Amino acid sequence: MQSRLLLLGAPGGHGGPASRRMRLLLRQVVQRRPGGDGQRPEVRLVHAGSGADTGDTVNIGDVSYKLKIPKNPELVPQNYISDSLAQSVVQHLRWIMQKDLLGQDVFLIGPPGPLRRSIAMQYLELTKREVEYIALSRDTTETDLKQRREIRAGTAFYIDQCAVRAATEGRTLILEGLEKAERNVLPVLNNLLENREMQLEDGRFLMSAERYDKLLQDHTKKELDSWNIVRVSENFRVIALGLPVPRYSGNPLDPPLRSRFQARDIYYLPFKVNLFLNFNECMYVCMYNFSSCLLNLILLLNLFNILF
Repeated sequence: MQSRLLLLGAPGGHGGPASRRMRLLLRQVVQRRPGGDGQRPEVRLVHAGSGADTGDTVNIGDVSYKLKIPKNPELVPQNYISDSLAQSVVQHLRWIMQKDLLGQDVFLIGPPGPLRRSIAMQYLELTKREVEYIALSRDTTETDLKQRREIRAGTAFYIDQCAVRAATEGRTLILEGLEKAERNVLPVLNNLLENREMQLEDGRFLMSAERYDKLLQDHTKKELDSWNIVRVSENFRVIALGLPVPRYSGNPLDPPLRSRFQARDIYYLPFKVNLFLNFNECMYVCMYNFSSCLLNLILLLNLFNILF
């Protein structure tokens, strides 16, 4: 009742800066409701001209992202984005795009379900980003993240794994089930997340793009290669997916590792939103089946006229 009086500006309410702050906060809350007057962000793809050197641009509300041509299109997620997206999902995509433009890694936390992974894949498909995916478990070791040793024709080789490939190729690393990993596994990624640096088993050293470029001003690339220094791409990002612990079973994250991410709560979609999206998908399937049946009927009638 007090908040309603403050919002309406009742003469009996207490004046002063506190009431003005409450009115501003409550006005923002009302505008962000589904029935409020706040503007809802939309996903738009702006195509560049045929003679332009720049690529297409994706706009989510007031946030823009310039698309790049992927080197390996087969690593870009497909068929995750539908024609109709819930406004809460669009808000999540806009937030991820903001953090991506700032060069920050994100942590999507929420209850069990495929929604967090679906949102991450939708964003990567929307921005045409290559993905490296790993599902963490109790059996995951640091070799599954860094390098694995293999023997070929009697000779041992070190094969780069998902984290190293994503760092060197500028891809997005998705870590699913962060709460399932053992405590001695994820600290391997601490330095890679914070400083974009990692010491590999084969003697190479991953270095951030900024520091590598500074060294390149005083030394040649051949010298840096002889020192086994590898440049980490500036497009490298990490999207972690996990459950809130201790509400759910798992290992709580260490504070140093937790501070490397920008976290966002991903909750279930409301029932009405799910019903609306499923109804649209059902209508699309029904219309597609109806059009295909109608086309087959027309072909049969034409064949009947030709024969008889």
